[in-house]
Order: sequence, then structure tokens, then C-alpha cells
Amino acid sequence: MNEIRVRELLDRYGLSTAKSLGQNFLRDLSVLETIADAAGEGGNILEIGAGVGTLTSLLSKKAKKAVTIEIDRHLEPLLIQEVPAENHRFIWSDILKCDLAALQKELFGGERFTVVGNLPYYITTEILSLLFASIDCWDKAVLMVQKEVAQRLLCAAGTKEYRALSVITRAYCEGELLLEVPPHCFVPAPHVHSAVMVLEPKANRPDEGFVSFVQSGFAARRKMLCSSPAFKQRTGLDREGISVLLKAAGLPENARGEQFSFQEWIRLYELAQNMN
Repeated sequence: MNEIRVRELLDRYGLSTAKSLGQNFLRDLSVLETIADAAGEGGNILEIGAGVGTLTSLLSKKAKKAVTIEIDRHLEPLLIQEVPAENHRFIWSDILKCDLAALQKELFGGERFTVVGNLPYYITTEILSLLFASIDCWDKAVLMVQKEVAQRLLCAAGTKEYRALSVITRAYCEGELLLEVPPHCFVPAPHVHSAVMVLEPKANRPDEGFVSFVQSGFAARRKMLCSSPAFKQRTGLDREGISVLLKAAGLPENARGEQFSFQEWIRLYELAQNMN
């Protein structure tokens, strides 16, 4: 492994990783280079989390403009020294508190950007939800997540891993699992394997109401849709109305939401809108 000496670099600045922030810094240079290559050249980059700045520097060399959102100000002395690129800027903030549309306007002149990040495992779902809510702002996302999460996002209907977020991901994006990354590639080593995935927004995708529609269908995972209180409330339909909706979509009236493909969920959503 072509290794970045992460611990030596942290020690030089009197720093350590913060468990409370889910910090696991990549030390495998080949993985970092693969991520940077996947991000592409000549565009705008929004990086989520800087680590020790190695990936940030690689991205800055390829980007027209790069911006990194970093919550941990303890890393500031290291990062300011290690990332001297003129086309790069740090924003010291929590990504979950950021308005991506405002950042797009203020920092990228309204142009779309590529999102890159080694996402903290404990807030992966929240970050993905933010990205989907701001999907008009970006044209690609290259994300390191827990391997099981990547598999769940890209899995097929009817599988044990299938969730509302699986449907939403597949409905909004083309997705690809780029590579798997074992624990020894990080400092400190996590207890799980990771994976890098690439998401690209589809040109034709449902509107933002689709998210809550799908989530309501998975709220009572083991219930048939026609018996789901959350789905009834979201659609404004009673049991008979949901049966009519399912029949119109060519779907079994006794089916559960986890049995439907993302295409079937889109069809169901379009029909439900026409019924109200």
C-alpha cells in the first residue's frame, strides 16, 4: 500500500482523530487517487470533510474551483498548511447545516458541482437526504460509505436490504459501486468495510414530493400498503382508494411497499398525484 503517514502528520500538529465526529482518515494513496480521478477534471468540487488534506490537495489540482466543508476546527492549522491551493477554500461548518443552493450561488457562480466525501458513518443517511433534497445543485457524487450502505442503496426490490432510501436513490440517480475499501486503509481502522460509490442525477426524475411518498410506504414495513396508516395519511386515501390506486398501477392489492421496484414506485406516485 502506498501509504500516507496519517498518524505522523497528526502528531506533528498535536492532533488526534475525534471518535465523536466519526473520523476515520484514509491513508491509502491509491484509493485517494481513484476517488480524485472519479471526480473528474475542470469542474467545481464540493468536498465533505478534509481528513488530513491529501484528497483535498488532489481534488484542487483537478478542479476549476474546490470548496471543503469541515466541521473540526482543530484540524485548521494542519489543513491550512497542507492545502495551499489558490483555487481552494475551506468553510468551517457542519455540512448538515449548509444550504447547498446558497453555496452553489455564492461560491460557484450558480454552476453545478461534484460532491466528494468520506462520509461519517453515523450521519450518512442525513447527508444523503441533504444531497437528494439539493439534487439540482450537483451533477455527480463520489462518496465513501459503509459497504453495507452502498449495497443497500443500489440493491433490488424484494431483498432484505431494500429500504425507502434504496428506492429514492435509484429513482433519482444512476449508481455505481466503484471499489471496496478494507479497514486497514484507514486511521483508525473502522470495524466495517467501506465502499466508494458514484451517483449521477438522472435527467428525468420525480419531484421532491416523491421522497415523503416513498418513506410513508416503508413506515410500516411489514404491512400491506392498503393497511398502512402512514401511507393513508400521505396519500389522503382510504383502504379502498389505495386498492384502486394499486390496481391502476398494475400492482397486487395485497402487496407491501418493499416488493415494488423504483420504477413501480414512480408509477404509483404519478397516479396518486392524479387522484388528488
